[in-house]
Amino acid sequence: MPSTRQLAAILFTDIAGYTAMMQRDEQSAIKMVKHHRAVLEKTVGEFEGNVIEFYGDGSLCIFTSITKAMHCAFSIQQQMQADHPPVPLRLGLHIGEVIYEDGKIMGDGVNIASRIQSLGLPGSILFSKEIFDKIRNHPEFKTVNLGRFRMKNVHEPMEVYALANDGLTVPAKEKIEGRVVDITAKRNQKATRRWILVSAAAIVITLIALLLPGLLKNNSVFTGSDKSIAVLPFDNISNDTLQQYFSDGITEDIITQLSKIADLKVISRTSVMEYKNNKKNIKKIADELGVANILEGSVRREGDKVRITAQLINAKTDKHIWAETYDRNASEVFAIQSEVAQQIANKLNVKLTTEEGKRIIEKATDNVEAYEDYLRAKKLPWSQRIEPLLNAIKKDPDFSLAWAELASAYSKIPFRNQIEKPYYVRKSLDAALTSVALGPERSETHMILGDVLKISTLSPTIAIKELNKSIELNPNNAEGYVYLAFALMELGSFPEAEKNLRKAKQLDPLSTIMNTGWLNYYRYIRDPEKYLSYRNEIRPTNIPDSTQGAKLVYYFLKDEYDSILFYSRPTSLSMLKSIAYTRTGQPDKTKKIADSLEKSAPYDFAFQIGILYAWIGDKQKAIEKLNLAYRLYDFGLISIKVDKLFDPLRNEEGFKELLKKMGMD
Repeated sequence: MPSTRQLAAILFTDIAGYTAMMQRDEQSAIKMVKHHRAVLEKTVGEFEGNVIEFYGDGSLCIFTSITKAMHCAFSIQQQMQADHPPVPLRLGLHIGEVIYEDGKIMGDGVNIASRIQSLGLPGSILFSKEIFDKIRNHPEFKTVNLGRFRMKNVHEPMEVYALANDGLTVPAKEKIEGRVVDITAKRNQKATRRWILVSAAAIVITLIALLLPGLLKNNSVFTGSDKSIAVLPFDNISNDTLQQYFSDGITEDIITQLSKIADLKVISRTSVMEYKNNKKNIKKIADELGVANILEGSVRREGDKVRITAQLINAKTDKHIWAETYDRNASEVFAIQSEVAQQIANKLNVKLTTEEGKRIIEKATDNVEAYEDYLRAKKLPWSQRIEPLLNAIKKDPDFSLAWAELASAYSKIPFRNQIEKPYYVRKSLDAALTSVALGPERSETHMILGDVLKISTLSPTIAIKELNKSIELNPNNAEGYVYLAFALMELGSFPEAEKNLRKAKQLDPLSTIMNTGWLNYYRYIRDPEKYLSYRNEIRPTNIPDSTQGAKLVYYFLKDEYDSILFYSRPTSLSMLKSIAYTRTGQPDKTKKIADSLEKSAPYDFAFQIGILYAWIGDKQKAIEKLNLAYRLYDFGLISIKVDKLFDPLRNEEGFKELLKKMGMD
């Protein structure tokens, strides 16, 4: 199909902080994205524009009229900011030639609009000088010049403006996000630097004289903590900015390949992805992640051709240890990932066993289209992953990682009601078993099978074998250590659980699931002070629990039920608040809540009803409801052996029988 060219006003939108939002509250994040899409489709149409593509939490739109594009952007931002809470949307605009080819849109203008948008803050509209020149005589637009900035993959510095109409955010220069350099500020610094450099030269000469003998004695062999690495997110420098999922996939797969080497400490993807579009220098990032080396690079994809550059840097000296550029067909991307891993192992003097060497060169799939479907799926909310994963499996039925991801999706999608859960649990288990059958030497397949076995049997014991196998195959699998820690603490093996959590923290210090693991650990060992202290130490966006919820758990562990009632919201119907009613002499209120749940949704709330009756003192009905919850695969039961919620029932024969049924006696 021939390509066509058109001059257009290009609008990029992006929801800031969407990844953290998904980790905190998936349902709210999905709702926000759907609302964002609905507003865009309606508003862009009203201003005679076209939505070219939605991608996760963002969009690409084009207009034939620049003024209509600006009016549209302002209208969208007004609607987003009027919401409660406001949608943290960033918008960027540029004018340039766009190229339509094979249903896709590309061109330098698309890349520039994307870069400008990335500089913004929630509530901002930024645009190029080319846009400013066309609207400068329109008094309805109030504008502010933010300065000239050098942007990634844009040859010349760009002058950037912000719309400053009422209700919009205008970023301060020092707070502009993205990997850019303020050219204006840079000029002002040059004169100052000249005299600093002259003075510094004398100091450097003196230091060299003092340190040179020691430096000459030092050798370049890497040992101990030097055998550690973080792979920073590879930059997408394709003309098609929607190829971001592909460059992220390259990053994640190189991490996976390196993680298979036991003699190398590799930081997991969750933590390194926090440094995407981050301006911190290499040494600072390495210090924060506790590694000696950094791998960074870029990916350019044009049709079936791909160029991947990679450079390995010693963070202590800021020296390049190794660099390479790979120009290949897209079908050879798996070979490139393996080559990069082997080169790094060689340059860092890492011991590579025969089995590890075999695992590193093992391909995930030979089908690039299936691989792309798999990568796209991993960027979507759980409820939207199933269709692209099924497409990937249709293209390559032996793609074990796609089967494993499908198993996770089936186990984690939100159910309309509890009765649906057994159906999806069975689908999840079938997919997980298939993934291990197709990929018996892959750490991910065993980890997900272990997780799914626990969900489908409500027995942590059954999961442990698979989780240990997962870690054996990938000693750097931080998520595997966390899953194993969960299973161990649920069985009451607290020293072993703590050991695995500490290992996970070394490998993935910013992990959401790891932080949740520590909170569960302190809850189960009944240590309220450490529970609250840990909750206060970590960033609020890094775990799904709310501050108020943490306070309620804290007071529950301390038996301070009056405090639970004091800190609970008036309209809240939390389980801990309901328990607190009974413990403060108001059991009728607890029973009223339990009866209301029984009447409205006896299957969906079987677990909650059982717990409330346990604390009221109706132990027979409590055990009856918990057995129903067990038949419905209610995951709330997984902590039955250790959680204080179950304490009123521990001496009951029916409860002991349920423990035995779950393999926890």
